[in-house]
Formats: sequence, C-alpha cells, structure tokens
Amino acid sequence: MSVLTLPGSRKREFSRLFREHYPAVLAYLRRRVPPSHAEELAADVFERAWAGFDSMRSTPLPWLYGIARNVMREFYRTRRETENLDDHELESYAGYDAVDLSLDISEAFLRLPSADQEILTLHAWEGLDHPEIAEVLGISRNNVRVRLHRARTHLSELTGETDA
Repeated sequence: MSVLTLPGSRKREFSRLFREHYPAVLAYLRRRVPPSHAEELAADVFERAWAGFDSMRSTPLPWLYGIARNVMREFYRTRRETENLDDHELESYAGYDAVDLSLDISEAFLRLPSADQEILTLHAWEGLDHPEIAEVLGISRNNVRVRLHRARTHLSELTGETDA
C-alpha cells in the first residue's frame, strides 16, 4: 500500500514519526556502518517501518532501532557474502574508531564481544532504558538486565576496575 492511498491522518502520523525519529535512526546507523551507506540504510529502515506501520504496537524509537538493527545485520551479511570481508574488517566500520583509543575504556570496549558492545551502546549512546532495549533486541526485560550487568562487569574486568 502506498503512502498516497492512506487517509490523511495516517500520512500525517507517519510523517511526524519520520521527522521526529529520522535523525536518531541515522545517528544509530552512522555509528555502526560505513558513513557512505548510512543514509541509504536509514531510508530502508523507514521503508520497512512504513510497510509495518499499522503493526507498530510500542514506542516508535525502539521499534525503529529494532528495524535498523535488522537492516544493518542484512547489510553486513550481504557484504560478507559478496565481498569476502572477514569479521575484523566488518568491525572496523562499527564507528568506534572515532573514540580515542588511548583511553583504557575504549580499548577494553573494543575487546568486548559484539553482543556486549551492542547492549552497552543501546543503553549509553542511544539512551534506551531496559524495556526499550528489550524491544530492540527481541529479548525479555529480565534478560536485558542480566546481559547489561554482565557486559558492564566484563568491561570493568577488562579495564582492571574490579573489586577483587
């Protein structure tokens, strides 16, 4: 169904969603994919959001981040298959190279498993709370709490800040 065939109120509602959340979705992608692809992938996110707009049952931003996460994963899967990139090359696009690696925490962060990096960035960079992270990752709130605690503990261990 085209946006042009929907009632005016639905068009306005989606337009508002787009205007309000496009900058955050684009920033999310810019931190995770090569900059030359971020805008194209953001457009794909909103195309998919449009297709599933009537099924949105939650807060828009975590829902959009969930879509963006899937788009990003498909992007890397396709690149890996077509360009024979290995995981190390793909990780170099993760946007973390903008961080000063002379800081212990930055170096430790890069040594974390990607699942730990993702949950920490959703919380710290994207400012999402536990229910929102649960929605993005498709896991329970309790699982978010446990995984976030473990990721923080792992990061502390890597920086030597544990109270052992």
